[in-house]
Amino acid sequence: MLRGLLAGCWSNPWLLMLLTTLSWASNVILSRLAVGELSPMFFAGMRWPIAAALLLPFVWRPFTSALPIMRQRWLYLLLMGGLGFTVFSALFYVAGAYTTGVNFSILLATNPVLTVTIAWIAYRARMPLIFLLGLAMTLLGALLIATHGNLASLKALQFNRGDLIVLAACFIYASFTVALRERPPMHPLAFFIALCISGTLVGLVLLYAEWHLGHFFWPTTKGWMIFLYSIAFPTILSQVFYIRSVELIGPQRTGLFYNLVPVFGALMSVVVLGEPFVAYHGAALVLVLGGIAIAETFRAKPQSTT
Repeated sequence: MLRGLLAGCWSNPWLLMLLTTLSWASNVILSRLAVGELSPMFFAGMRWPIAAALLLPFVWRPFTSALPIMRQRWLYLLLMGGLGFTVFSALFYVAGAYTTGVNFSILLATNPVLTVTIAWIAYRARMPLIFLLGLAMTLLGALLIATHGNLASLKALQFNRGDLIVLAACFIYASFTVALRERPPMHPLAFFIALCISGTLVGLVLLYAEWHLGHFFWPTTKGWMIFLYSIAFPTILSQVFYIRSVELIGPQRTGLFYNLVPVFGALMSVVVLGEPFVAYHGAALVLVLGGIAIAETFRAKPQSTT
């Protein structure tokens, strides 16, 4: 019975993406709590070797049997893990020092649009009107959160180099999402571990650069707690669930869920940080979930990569 329940969950992209975006939203909260508690490159790069070490004993045989495929696709795996895991995370944490929270949230909301655009350019993926309507609704919901319910404030925004860093991070992760269509035929966890190894290699380079520039420092006690939590949820569970969701429904439909991150992040801020809950929080949640529901009335054939 339990195995059947788990199998059902593993095949439900809605559930997987809700859990993924909840986990990512918690990572946004963690990134705010982590300032001064652990260095950005340590946080961005050193989660992956621990995640790989924790999972490898459970999938040793599928991992070793996939080694010939990994040797053939080594460049793909290096780029996917190095850029999609580590460089994206590093840019995410660095950008926070140069841009405002409002700008950050608004620019993150462009991720689904970038994903859809890249998918269209790369594969000429169909974009029905109902899908674009749902996408617009999720974007509006994310902007409501970012502007605290005052969309008119968008006219007064000023952008800086931190905003370019956020856009670069969004472009990298949108490209990562679309490129998952080219995933090699191997066990999902073996694939994830391969990306973790690639992310670790790039992370070591970034960590050395941080140390060489004199910016590295060891985590505090609070920093270690944040780091360990990030390994379990934003690192392992969310990435595995995300990769599986793209396998089930493709990058465009999966990308729609991304705008749940600022909504869930705002709701978590209410619970964890004691921030007030106001009407625009509820309106944003309705818009994002409603947009996803409307877009899902179009049932494209799942983009299977196995």
